[in-house]
Amino acid sequence: MQRITHPLLLWLTVLFFLTACAAGNTTSSAPTVAPADTPLQAAATDTTAPTQAAATDTTAPAQAAAAPEPVDPHASEPCAVLNGETVAGIVGSSLITTVPLKDSFMLTCSYEFDSQKRVDLEMNLLQPGRDAYDTVIKLQEELGHAVEPVELGDVAALKESNGNLSLYMVVNGWYTALYGYGVERQTLVAIGRLLTDGLIAFTATTPGNTAPTVIPQPGTLIDMEVVIEAPPEMAGVTTLESLNIVSIAGFAMCSFGPSADPFVVTFIAPPGQDPPTPIATFSLSVSGGVTVNQPTPATFEVGLGRSDDPQIFAGEGTVVVAADGTSGTFETSRLKGRWTCTFAE
Repeated sequence: MQRITHPLLLWLTVLFFLTACAAGNTTSSAPTVAPADTPLQAAATDTTAPTQAAATDTTAPAQAAAAPEPVDPHASEPCAVLNGETVAGIVGSSLITTVPLKDSFMLTCSYEFDSQKRVDLEMNLLQPGRDAYDTVIKLQEELGHAVEPVELGDVAALKESNGNLSLYMVVNGWYTALYGYGVERQTLVAIGRLLTDGLIAFTATTPGNTAPTVIPQPGTLIDMEVVIEAPPEMAGVTTLESLNIVSIAGFAMCSFGPSADPFVVTFIAPPGQDPPTPIATFSLSVSGGVTVNQPTPATFEVGLGRSDDPQIFAGEGTVVVAADGTSGTFETSRLKGRWTCTFAE
């Protein structure tokens, strides 16, 4: 494997959304400024007043149209960042359900509509938006995926793959991604524009200051074991528990089956802490899916030391994925090991 001098935080944007919540807008019930019966009361008490009252009341609708307060994602429920009914109006389909997930590092919500349409929201709660965005765009380029710049927020880019859309953006300092399934390009961009005036400015925080909302459901990654057998200076066993992360959001991810494109197994230790093994970041990825029980070319990246300033090594090798699609072995000229991922049933 070849050493690379720059640090790389492996924030991947593929998540499984399999919990449930109800969406709502707390600002929709605000009372209007002028009650509808004000002109009639004025007419009963003073015959000269109706003209003045009518003139005054013409300004009431404008006063009533108050803009909602910007959302703080650190304190917000996941599905309150984007109002589900508003998103449904843009999609043009009825909202069926919203599915939230939130831990100390990442906020996500999946909005499911009829006609098999879905929009997934993802927000990085810890990393400054431009840092996270640059990492994601770099990863897409390394995987050979074309991204197209979009005029939205601070910076944005769109990727299309097999009819599905990914919109990566920085909005008011927050790294945010939207994934569209069965929706059109302009629809996803229009949903992204809802966030441009809907978020407070990003401020750095620590994991302990973000209240988790985690409800594991069937299909959620609940355990991972990555074993590095060689070389000796990288050897060790990493699990979700040893990483001290509550859920998969942003710090650990396994593809659910061999048809995943890209097929990915990755973890990243929380920043600012010594990792439980010499390796702070790990990623194996295969573009185009894999064939079970057969060696498949793969790209590897590992980082030694703390995850916020790792020594990154990268190279090519092979993976052999077992028939269950959630375990296997990997090997390069220098690196050798195995992995197993467990999902909630």
